[in-house]
Amino acid sequence: MSSTLFTKKHIALTSAAIAAALTLAACSSSSTAAPSSSNSVVTSAAAGSVAGSAAAPVSSAAAPSGSAMASGSAMASGSAMASGSAMASASGAPSSGSGMATLAANAGAGKKIVYVPGLTGVPFYSSVSCGAAAEAKRLGATFTTQGDPNFAVDKQTAIINSLTASKPDAIMISITDPKAMIVPLQQAKDAGIKIIGIDGDLTDTSVMSTNIQSDNIKGGALAADQLGTSMGGAGSVLTIDNATGSLISGARVQGFNDEMKAKYPNIKVLGVQYSANSSDKAASIASAAITNNPDIKGVYAVETNNTQGAITGIREAGKTGTVKLVGYDTSDPIIKALKAKEVDGLVVQYPLGEGVLGVDSAITLLNGGTVPRQQNTPFLMVTPANVDSPEAQKYIYKVDC
Repeated sequence: MSSTLFTKKHIALTSAAIAAALTLAACSSSSTAAPSSSNSVVTSAAAGSVAGSAAAPVSSAAAPSGSAMASGSAMASGSAMASGSAMASASGAPSSGSGMATLAANAGAGKKIVYVPGLTGVPFYSSVSCGAAAEAKRLGATFTTQGDPNFAVDKQTAIINSLTASKPDAIMISITDPKAMIVPLQQAKDAGIKIIGIDGDLTDTSVMSTNIQSDNIKGGALAADQLGTSMGGAGSVLTIDNATGSLISGARVQGFNDEMKAKYPNIKVLGVQYSANSSDKAASIASAAITNNPDIKGVYAVETNNTQGAITGIREAGKTGTVKLVGYDTSDPIIKALKAKEVDGLVVQYPLGEGVLGVDSAITLLNGGTVPRQQNTPFLMVTPANVDSPEAQKYIYKVDC
């Protein structure tokens, strides 16, 4: 496995409608299309998640060559996948499944969809909202985003309770907690509202109709490969995470640890330290750990704020360039540091596409169709060498549409 490629096989990302939606999205020309090079795209199809995916094959005329969307399909350019049609599997061979109903323009007319992010002002969630808003506009649906500036269960619960009372047709949500959010979302479901998960599932998988996210175990493995290579295969690694109990973070850490153990026997992975999602706390953790343990040659930051904090902490310890850093997700300060070679790699997801797929899934369900319970989207490893490439710019998150 190379530092930029988990597998060269492709999965289909969504129907041909995604191309139109990403064109509509004004998040910038750098973030409105599917990736164009198979050499850097990391597909995240878990076993059983590709067959029957809501992602539809599109013709080579509709998708960029080598894109995360399947090319070379027999379907006409610009068409969407009808229920029961064949689609490309991870190996490129057709596989059957229920799939998505064809989503023509105005297929969502009269439908109301609300996206509830984990918190507002975060580039990942903002990019989800950008993609969703553009697709909703194309389909004639009403779309809004309602969130709180704090990542807090009580704040998100209050928003869900209010939405349940106003009864939109569907709620797309990036949950703050996999257990605590079960009750309010079950109440919303009982009120007849479709629940679409974005980037995180509940422990009770019966509540959401579908969950759309990257395979975080594979993302963690990708981070391990990049960091292990950057460290020259030796030294100790500090991992900084938000808190215990997150299924997403847990998978990212597990994938990282498993890959390090399997491929980098001379690298010692130290215990995880927790920042409570605070960049300042992450900076203190990194600075103190590096100062007190000269064998630390690498830092794995599991979320955005931890990456930003680790950049500062490594600077404070006077080890910029010596201690290698790989993080998850992006922000403007992180990209600036990457270009300055203070960061060695970033596991970057495709939130714009997740937003498009979330709206497509909601409209399909509301129109009586079916979608797979789990839908996976691709990664890209962004490094100082490729950060300015057109491909990387399509993945890097934006705060504003």
